[in-house]
Amino acid sequence: MASAHWDAYGIGAPDEQGRTVRAGANDDALGSAGILEIARVIKAAPALERSVLLAFWTAEEAGLVGSMAYAADPIFPIEKTVANFTLDILQTAGAANDVILVGKGQSELEDDLDRVAKAAGRYVTEENLPENGLFYRADHFSMARVGVPVLLMMGIAGGADLVDGGREAGNQWIADYVGNCYHKPCDAWSADWDLTGAVQDIELFRQLISELGNAKRWPTWKTGSEFKALREQSASARQ
Repeated sequence: MASAHWDAYGIGAPDEQGRTVRAGANDDALGSAGILEIARVIKAAPALERSVLLAFWTAEEAGLVGSMAYAADPIFPIEKTVANFTLDILQTAGAANDVILVGKGQSELEDDLDRVAKAAGRYVTEENLPENGLFYRADHFSMARVGVPVLLMMGIAGGADLVDGGREAGNQWIADYVGNCYHKPCDAWSADWDLTGAVQDIELFRQLISELGNAKRWPTWKTGSEFKALREQSASARQ
């Protein structure tokens, strides 16, 4: 399953420039565009052995409502859902030497991410803003709560090691975006966006989805994860 949310905050109070529309261009139209691009590339390639479900959630900003509704009444059985890959906010400051991991120590998908990142000449960095609790705030969490291993890409989880400017520039991008544009009218498309890094991260997800689509293995939660027992129960249901 590859997913993103398409809702934003809509009309709000005017900002300093008189803008009232909170379009959510990055949060999460950019993530939605990434899922559509993954779909396009997978569709153009030879058919995978497993199906890929594409989900565009509504009411994420209201409390993960859409994804929770799916988890409670899924189209396909949860025990037969291999994994969930969620795109929710991607950094727009250019190519990065690393990829930010949200929720270290949860599932084997982290090891897969590390492997494909290294193959691309990149490395994995653990989120440096864990106090924001992002692992528990995005739509992937609805899938985790029913036992499906998840992987989240979220640009505000930690400053990336940008090719141009390093970690300092990555941290500055977060400060500027969260401080000025997060859930505000400023979150609108800009010609200043450099989507190279976003494309890099989307491609990592595309690789992982394609790999699992032609595999027979079932990623599991790591020992110590609060979701491990749920997956073990669903594994029994697959027998």
